[in-house]
Amino acid sequence: MPLPLSYPGLRCVLEHLEAVKRAHIIARALGLQKIDKLIPLCLGSLTIGITELSINKLSIKCNKKEVKFQMNGKTFSRQISESEEEKMKKLINYYICGRTIIHVDSLDWCDSFQRDVKAVNLKFRVNSLKALFPKDFKTVIPLIDPRSFPLKTLLTMPNTSTLDKHVVKLAETLHLNLTSDPIVTVEDIKKFNNKTVVLDRFSYSSINIVSLIKYHVKTKKDIGTTFVISTGTEDVTNLMLCGFALAFNEFRFNLDGVNERFIPVSLKFCIPINKESRIQVYAIEDPDERGRWKVVVKPVSELS
Repeated sequence: MPLPLSYPGLRCVLEHLEAVKRAHIIARALGLQKIDKLIPLCLGSLTIGITELSINKLSIKCNKKEVKFQMNGKTFSRQISESEEEKMKKLINYYICGRTIIHVDSLDWCDSFQRDVKAVNLKFRVNSLKALFPKDFKTVIPLIDPRSFPLKTLLTMPNTSTLDKHVVKLAETLHLNLTSDPIVTVEDIKKFNNKTVVLDRFSYSSINIVSLIKYHVKTKKDIGTTFVISTGTEDVTNLMLCGFALAFNEFRFNLDGVNERFIPVSLKFCIPINKESRIQVYAIEDPDERGRWKVVVKPVSELS
């Protein structure tokens, strides 16, 4: 008869067991329930919203009458008479609360409902974070383990209360959602130290990249950030490239030798900043959304 697993062995197995399978097993083993909260939880993705909790491939949604569980195309629902808020609190408490550390590759914190969440003894160790609105950003940041910073990816909306935060300026890739058409000034952009800034749902009036490049040309300061601008349509892309042509027509360039799949016959530029660096500007098709375009503003060294 094989010997039972020691605590260190059991801890290792549970910690690296897929989270939904782990919850399924724990619910049926009283002995494991006593130690479950002491063992870190490892998640690929976690979404917390007002009426929805998603853990990896498991989606749990609450409405006034029921709680609906959906996974791998299968749906199961339970009739529960409590309010939506009470249902969600119980789900959060069961799956999340009481754990010291939760490892999450991608955390999506949207419309947080937990008013007293800061009082929960909980830390998320994350690679990527999505917190669109200022109130969500303010709520979730204290729950992030400091060892998570700088974040690999951060998605948020540009706001005066968030753009100055080191968490924003130091993320490796920063996605700025411009759905509400905020104006991002050149002074705001100068503060970024990110390797890449992606401007999602871009409108032509949202941000003046031409002015930013003119600033670097005038001051001869290196620009260390690549900007990827999701222009979407052909018209917006051409409008933006025409703006570059008006400002930098003398620097139109074919960019031969650059390993990119350019949009055919689109304008391309190579703008010198100083003796060591220059900026390439070109349009490509979005690999994730076929038929939608992006404009790339990429700093390169003269040696590359």
